[in-house]
Amino acid sequence: MTLAELRARLHPFVSGLGFRLMIMFGIVMMPLAVLSYVQTRQYQTEAAARAEAAVLGATMRAAAPLVEEILRGQGAVNALAAALPGVVGDPVACTALLARFLAEPGNAQYTFVGYVPRNLQMDCSPQGARDLTAMGYLRDLMDAGAPKVRVNRNGPVSHQSVLIFSHPVRDVRGVVIGLVSLSLPHAALTLPAVADATAKPGTDPVALITFDQEGTLLTTSVGLDAAPQRLPRDRSLKALTGDGATSFTGYSVGGVERVFAVVPLASGSVFLLGNWPMTATDVTIFRTPIPIIAYPVLMWLASLLVAHLAAEHQVLRHMRTLRASITSFAAGNRRLPDLDLDHAPLELQSVGLAFERMMESVLHDEAELEDMVHQKEVLLREVHHRVKNNLQLIASIINMQIRKARSPESKTTLKGLQDRVMSLATIHRELYQTTGLTDIRADELLQRILEQILRMGGKPGAPFLVETTLDDIHLTPDQAVPLSLLVTEALTNALKYASAPAGQRPRLRVCLRRLPDCRAGVEIANSITGSRGPHPALMEGDASGSGLGEALVRAFAAQLGTAVTREEHDGEFILRFDFRPSALANAEARLAADEPENTDIT
Repeated sequence: MTLAELRARLHPFVSGLGFRLMIMFGIVMMPLAVLSYVQTRQYQTEAAARAEAAVLGATMRAAAPLVEEILRGQGAVNALAAALPGVVGDPVACTALLARFLAEPGNAQYTFVGYVPRNLQMDCSPQGARDLTAMGYLRDLMDAGAPKVRVNRNGPVSHQSVLIFSHPVRDVRGVVIGLVSLSLPHAALTLPAVADATAKPGTDPVALITFDQEGTLLTTSVGLDAAPQRLPRDRSLKALTGDGATSFTGYSVGGVERVFAVVPLASGSVFLLGNWPMTATDVTIFRTPIPIIAYPVLMWLASLLVAHLAAEHQVLRHMRTLRASITSFAAGNRRLPDLDLDHAPLELQSVGLAFERMMESVLHDEAELEDMVHQKEVLLREVHHRVKNNLQLIASIINMQIRKARSPESKTTLKGLQDRVMSLATIHRELYQTTGLTDIRADELLQRILEQILRMGGKPGAPFLVETTLDDIHLTPDQAVPLSLLVTEALTNALKYASAPAGQRPRLRVCLRRLPDCRAGVEIANSITGSRGPHPALMEGDASGSGLGEALVRAFAAQLGTAVTREEHDGEFILRFDFRPSALANAEARLAADEPENTDIT
């Protein structure tokens, strides 16, 4: 289908009132659709933020036991740092003090406790004396003069991953003289199993994972083998060791969309990562295969549909009813339609009422015009009828004069005059018998003239063989009168000079045909025997064609805008001419202007 054909098919639809109202309502509703989209996106962002905050809070609640354990260890090492300055000079008393600490209920989970002096020769520890000069970083911790929590993946005593709490020990002058350390194995930092009541069956459970500042995984609630699949796919653990708690949404290494939360523990030395499944909460309310923009678009399309239905119900169906009535009335149906516009808007009801009044007025005016036209036709037919009667009366008077004439020349002249008068009478009879006022059927007119000429001029005892071919051609009276008179002259001449071999009947042929170039052709032929010279059968005149009949033929042909030709062919004498019928509207205009008819034949 070409673009032009597509435009032609769509033009009735896009040009209709319903489509234009849809476009107008669509433009009006477009800002609301955009606002809806923006609000939806804003709500989704806020919902995701609320969900991440909720997950962060849940992770912090899950980390509460770990935080409590770490705070307990920090409190314990702080208390030891306050008690050791009085016994650091006595290794036995110092060791006994630390041993009593480990023996207290609830402290059995600690794997090491000891005092390290500045010379790094540790002789105060229930786990035995040790030379720690290789651990120069301990002096740095002493010089820092602040408590510290650090992770050691391989504790020197327990040979396992431990969380080491250290605190500087000060003398009475406030000078740091050593460092007390307390080791808590990560195995003692038990991660609780957290269940998500809103999680869908079959989804991965909540995973809690601890890791250090280097991003090294320490412990997990789902097992060390499954933990790597629960880590964020696009962020490393070391990148998550920033300050403060945070949460975000992303995909895990296993390709599952999750909500992650990071909570720092032990003064930023240990971090807890919470891996939570996406639940049917605010954050997933718009997580559908359909894009978010589809919702405002559907709302916008629904508004267009509502606009179209409203236009259809309130306007279009009533306008179609009015259009059908107007079209039917314009096509000629003069029955007053029953317009059902009771439920239409007041404006359309007013239009329907005005249309009904207009139809009544038009019908009333048409009835008056038809009555006037009928009266005019009756009067005009009466005029033609009276003219026909008068012409027949004149023909009768001429016939009486013929009977009284003495010379053959007088009788012939009067006979020709009588035939011409009867031709005019025939035309007027056709005018008052036809159904119209401005057109005459030429085929019927020529047929009646032929019958009249045969009846009046036929030879007794020698009837003609007549052949007619007459097409249905309508003429105005301006052309019908000269045509009938010309044909009368030609037929009279044909009857006069027609001949046939002995024992045969003379032939007469009359044709009226439509020609391809919108012209009408007339052909009148009669049979002849032998040749009649270079100018055969001239109309009642001499060889130069100066007789009355020839003059009449030329005059009538001039009125038709044509010229007559004659020829002999195959034993026939043929008179032929063609002319262009005038448009019937020309006769209507002439009658309306009451122009005088041109009857000059001179």
